[in-house]
Amino acid sequence: MFALIDVNSMYTACESVFRPDLKGKPIICLSNNDGCVIARSAEAKPYIRMGAPYFETKSIIKQNQVVVFSSNYPLYADFSNRFMAVISQIVPQIEVYSIDECFCNLTGMDALYSWYELGHKLKEDVFRCAHLPVGVGISSTKTLAKLANHAAKTWKKTRGVVDLSSPSRQKKLMALVPVGEVWGIGRKLAKRLNQSGIETALDLSRLPTSQARKLYSVVLERTVRELNGESCLQLEDIAPAKQQIICSRSFGHKVVDYELVRQSVCAFAERAAEKLREEKQYCRLV
Repeated sequence: MFALIDVNSMYTACESVFRPDLKGKPIICLSNNDGCVIARSAEAKPYIRMGAPYFETKSIIKQNQVVVFSSNYPLYADFSNRFMAVISQIVPQIEVYSIDECFCNLTGMDALYSWYELGHKLKEDVFRCAHLPVGVGISSTKTLAKLANHAAKTWKKTRGVVDLSSPSRQKKLMALVPVGEVWGIGRKLAKRLNQSGIETALDLSRLPTSQARKLYSVVLERTVRELNGESCLQLEDIAPAKQQIICSRSFGHKVVDYELVRQSVCAFAERAAEKLREEKQYCRLV
């Protein structure tokens, strides 16, 4: 069994830990150089879209009294370490998937708790020790655990925890989830699947594996198998090599000066090359 634990609106949650007066208020965090919106609290989402340039949203921010923070990556990394440390004390093995997300191996944990009880223990311990709100999804494969986590964060009546160990519950949830919400299904692939009549996660689970491999890819075949409860993806103790390295900043205003853009591109290309050397990797294109 696997669990996927994900912090709700990580960056804004970290900022609000030190500002309890902001509870229930719309909060956003900006990228480096305050260029664009990179995180929104649930209260801010109706007003401001992700990635919106800051200079274009100032009137909306003022009108709706949105609280704005510049990004503070050392703070977020510290909270991430606390979050992972709490989880590591409870479960036998974790995979750090991102700064605000981890997969857990739950082998043997059912001797101590029901899956639902374990989910709530994880949720409550993280909030008590790291002061971060999380969603917990539990199921027999990583893909289904990711789907369960999606449900935990989407529907409030779940109270942030979904136990998707039952095959009947798996099918019920998959029938409600658009195929584009399945882990690993991007927009282009979702569009292709929709054109073939595959609209939901349940539709995808019914696609013959041989057809998934032949018409699409071996990756999609694994996804189909995972949706049917066959575990194909194990936890990774060591993070895989990076597939891309990005160094960038957003300007806080419209830029029409070619020389300014050229200098910025050169500076960030140099920094990206430094990171590449630190990783002892090579690249094919820039």
